[in-house]
Parts: sequence; structure tokens; C-alpha cells
Amino acid sequence: MDDNRIPPEIGEALSTGMGFSLLLKGEPGTGKTMLAFEILDEFGGDNAVYLSTRVSLPTLHSQFPWLEERAGFSVIDATKLYLSSKAFPGLRSFSDTLYTKLAEAEKPATLVIDSWEAIISGGGKEEKKEVLEATLTDLVRNYATQFKMNLVLIAETSATTPLDYMVDGIVEMDRIDIDYRRGRQLILKKLRGTRIDQHKYGFTLDGGRFRYFGPFERRKVEKARKVEVVPNTAAHLSTGIEGIDKILAGGMATGSTNIIEYGDDLSLLGYQSIVAHMIINSINQGVYCVKIPSSGWDERRLRRGILPFVTEEDYMKYLTVFEVRREKKEVRENVKVLKGESMEEDFPILTDFVSSLEPPVMVFIGTDLLDYQYRLKTPGNVERMAELFSYWIMAMRAAGNVGVFGMPMKGVLGTELAHMATNRFSLTVLDRSVILYCNRPDTKIHFLENIITEEALKLKTTPCV
Repeated sequence: MDDNRIPPEIGEALSTGMGFSLLLKGEPGTGKTMLAFEILDEFGGDNAVYLSTRVSLPTLHSQFPWLEERAGFSVIDATKLYLSSKAFPGLRSFSDTLYTKLAEAEKPATLVIDSWEAIISGGGKEEKKEVLEATLTDLVRNYATQFKMNLVLIAETSATTPLDYMVDGIVEMDRIDIDYRRGRQLILKKLRGTRIDQHKYGFTLDGGRFRYFGPFERRKVEKARKVEVVPNTAAHLSTGIEGIDKILAGGMATGSTNIIEYGDDLSLLGYQSIVAHMIINSINQGVYCVKIPSSGWDERRLRRGILPFVTEEDYMKYLTVFEVRREKKEVRENVKVLKGESMEEDFPILTDFVSSLEPPVMVFIGTDLLDYQYRLKTPGNVERMAELFSYWIMAMRAAGNVGVFGMPMKGVLGTELAHMATNRFSLTVLDRSVILYCNRPDTKIHFLENIITEEALKLKTTPCV
């Protein structure tokens, strides 16, 4: 299974070769049919069957063009099977016709019935509901295991029904709200015989395909990898991440101030990955970068994350790290030390250095370090720091430099800096995946991923639709 189309637990359950009955539940529009198509694509074999009460095959192909490339994929229009022997003597019932169709498909490896309720209600007038329910029950309890067939039933509700107790697995799909934005979530309620390592996944229907997102992957830096340079323009510095540049209509405008808020540890990893790409992309284009790291980071740690992707000569030339500390340590060539005793004394050292560099300069500040070192929770200190920032931000705009402030959610400086920012990003976590959205400009949710191969590293965004 490639490209995160089917969560691994579902894939394992359907891969036993013994037959498995799976119920996909959720309100209309939650993505059940798209997940069913991915299951058909992966496990259907040469004789997959999609029993539809909704749309014809031509309509399916027009809505989902990739299905046309699927060899052996057949669609049965369930509405044409409601021919009762009572109403029309000599014609077979739905149940008989269904089994005949399945026999014609030579015992399909996978059968999808979309949907359970429509089958029952559609045949109710000519064929007793009890008979139809018995037919589907027989499919679940006997036919699937007897013929080692994967059976996928789709239900248009999240409510518990008798079917829940008969099937081997239950997957519930839902729309959720994240800061007034729509997200999508899949819940593994039951998978008989399968270990569930992660019972919830965020997913998207972007591009007419179902795709889930697993845990955010840490950047691997044990070996050099290629990171593609995304070019700057006269008016914008690229983030090095095409998806974020698109959100910002070209990148971070020269003279702009950008806030990136993060929540727990996973979203902090997302923030660090974004900043690393910004620095790598800037250094590789000869743009000066100045950084006050977040708490727990210093130049040595940054060096390990940046050097695999840039030359050491460019690293030393274009990146300068300001460390705020009182104790004496070895001072490296591209490190400057701030004592951390007075913001009024230290801040001009930073701003004067930035002013001495050829613009545009990328300046990164981990505001949580300032909070700790300069005791911003002491009455009056945060207001004084905000005043220093306000004058400096005006100077950066005039020079055409770009500021990036990394900030924990509900950070001390958040309220003070929010109205000064050009762009404001938020990073949070949905089921161990990192998601990103903008309050300024206003955007939908995007999933953030480190795409890591043996040769390359790329940070990718995918909209949640």
C-alpha cells in the first residue's frame, strides 16, 4: 500500500486472505465511499465488485477519473436488482439476483455494498425487509469467510445497529472543527484479530482521493540529503516550502513580520522543520540569516540540522546565532553572546548587527527563550519588550528584512506581537499528525509532512478538504 491510502491497521485486517467484513460508518459526505474505492483498488484483485445504490459507472468515472485505470473493477447498479418474484412471476428476487451476480464475478476478492440502508429501504416494497436483512447477514456471517472475500458495507449513520455486532471491523468517519475550520477524522472502533496501534487518523479527500496522515516524522540528518531550492523573488523570500509559499501568495514579503505559533511537542517539531527549511533555502541563495534559538537549542544543535544540506563555508558566512547565556562557553565563529541581564542592553546589539548585513535578512527569534531569560512575566517587562519590538519591526520594514517569531500557544508576547504581524500561522496536532493553518491570511487546515527518502528531504503541505 503506497502513498498513505489505507491506514495500516485496516490494511492488515484485509490482508489475511481469510475474508473480513468491514463496516464504514458516518454521516453523508464524510468520505466513506472514497475510502471504499481505495480498498477496492488495493484489495480488489481482478474481480472487485462495487454494488451501488447511488451512481452509475459512467458517473463514477466522471467524478473519479483514476477509477478508469483500475482493471477488473465492475459496478452493479443495485436499483436494477429490485425485481421481486412476487410482483413479476418468473423473475428472481434481489437476494437470488445478487448471489447470481456474485457467482458471475467468480467469487470476488472484494465486495463493496454502498449503502446498507439503501439496499434495505429500496427493496422493502417488493421484497420483505426481513429477507433482505437476512441476505446481507448471510453475506457477513457466511459468504465472506466461506469464499475468503473482503466485504465492505457502508452505512449512512454513526448510530449503533445490529450490524455492528456481526461484522469483523468498524470504522467511523467524521467531520470535526479545529479553530472554526473543518477537519476530517477516522476512528477504528473494532478490527477483530488485528492489533490497533493508533485508533484515530486525520485524513483528506484532496484531489478526489482518500489519504490518511500518520505521525509526524522527525527529520533524519544522519546523512546528507538533497533539499530542492525554491527561488526567492524581488518581492518575497521563499520559505523553501512550496505549499506555504502558495498560502502566502509567493512567500514572505520583504519587510514582513511572521508569527508561527506551536502547541505540544509534535507541533514544535513541525515548527523546527519549517524554520530549518527557511534557513537552508536562504543560505543556499546567499541570504543572511540571524537566529535567537528557542529554549533548549543552541548553535551546535542547529549545525547538526543544517549542515547536511548546505556547504560549511556558506553556513559560517550566512548564519549567525545569538545565544543568551551568562556562563562562559567556547565561542564559535558564527556565535554572538547576549548576557540576558537587560533587554535594553542586549536588544540593540542584535538590531545593530542585523542592520550591518546586506538586506533582505531573515531574522528568527524564539520568543520562549526571551520569556525565560528576560523574565517577561515580571510586571512591566513584557510591555517594555513589546515597545522595543515595535520600533525594530518598523526598521525591518524600511530595510526590507523579514522577521519570523516562533511562539508557544498563549505565549507571553503573543498578544503584544499579534497586531504587529503580517502573517500569523498556527501549528497543532491532529491524531499525531501536525496540521497548519493561518489566521492572517485566513486559510483552511493543511497537513504538514516531512517527506524523507534516501536521496532527498522535502516538507510538504496538503489541504484538508
